[in-house]
Amino acid sequence: MASIKSIFRYVTEEDRAKFNQSQCLLTISVGQQTHEEERFDSTMDLINASFKSCVLCIDDSLQRHTMALNMAKDAAFFYDISIKEGDLWLARNEKYYSKLTIPTKIIRWNRWLEHPNYLKQQNKVKQLIDTDSEYKAAFEHAIDEFLEKYERRLNDPDQFDKSRAKQLCFDFTLEECTALGLWPELDCHFEVYPNRHNRAIEETRRRFVLPFYPDLLRSVTIGFRNAKQIKPQCFEFSQNMAEESP
Repeated sequence: MASIKSIFRYVTEEDRAKFNQSQCLLTISVGQQTHEEERFDSTMDLINASFKSCVLCIDDSLQRHTMALNMAKDAAFFYDISIKEGDLWLARNEKYYSKLTIPTKIIRWNRWLEHPNYLKQQNKVKQLIDTDSEYKAAFEHAIDEFLEKYERRLNDPDQFDKSRAKQLCFDFTLEECTALGLWPELDCHFEVYPNRHNRAIEETRRRFVLPFYPDLLRSVTIGFRNAKQIKPQCFEFSQNMAEESP
């Protein structure tokens, strides 16, 4: 089988022409196969050859909400575990991101949770959810779309607490969209992510970023040639914990 090759998708020629003079933000969803091994190695080659500089944002503590879906504990229980997952990701993938020869900066999700404007920005997002039916519908669509895929992979979907799962997904999406409103301070012209973002992210970008920073955080999608279907999100440390528990 031919080796995996990363490519840009859904990019205008006008935007592509700006890449070599631009800084990109590459958001890393810890636990996702798209950010591991050959796929990530190929992504680093593509980023290195295309952009002037890069910021890697490791979305580790954000994943505490996702981890809580898999076990009967609340998201706060997984905070330290999610940080450990970020540590493991950085160690496991250093051989790939260390190949970058363009100026590179690594930040982690707690930068946003601890940001002085985080609560102010989150309140703006919440207020818009309450007052804008289209924006609220984007959140609902993103949550329903994720849970539909998630439930299909469950061994026993009848035991799945969908109401609890919806709240966890809402908290995850709210946190992600809040952070997006703070990302302009990174001065990244493009935000790069494998596959397209959900509707809530794109509607947040349209409302909170593009009207004020039209030249920042323009969405760029990465696709993969010669790649098999990706496996479900997997957390190394928490999986080991589950296997070791009685």
